[in-house]
Amino acid sequence: MFRIDPALTRSEFGVNHFWVTKLRGSFGRAEGTVVLDADEHAGSIDFSVDASSVETGWSVRDHFIRGENMFDAARYPKVRFRSTQLIFDGVGLIGAAGELTLHNTTRPIALKIERMECGPEADTGQESCRVAVISSIKRSEFGMKFALPFVGDEIDLSFHLTAHRVPPQ
Repeated sequence: MFRIDPALTRSEFGVNHFWVTKLRGSFGRAEGTVVLDADEHAGSIDFSVDASSVETGWSVRDHFIRGENMFDAARYPKVRFRSTQLIFDGVGLIGAAGELTLHNTTRPIALKIERMECGPEADTGQESCRVAVISSIKRSEFGMKFALPFVGDEIDLSFHLTAHRVPPQ
């Protein structure tokens, strides 16, 4: 099993804003685990971000996005992905299907693994995996309809994470 290192993980999003610009932001806190058996083409992913840690570079907007018209982070503090299937090709893990829970609504979602590199870290020798993942969702499917169409419905997601192997318990 690998545990996601919050300090080395970046969770980002992008959404069209007033048909002209792309608003980009990130979540400052993430956690989760990855179980991976590449030989058996099996495993699982359980990953969540803290909705109250949203950052867009403007505190007024961040406060609004955390509020009840958008994430309602006080009532729904986590955005969580749990895999139902990992997808492999001859080289390795290339995707994951699963369920995303956002704003108290759970929907199926597919993730594309753009890059995955596993091996010992040069400085510590600890086995780690570095992964780049992309996907997109429609926020309206999760009950987040405020300001449509001025704020776009399609949300681009990207995750850049590092996970370290943890000893068996």
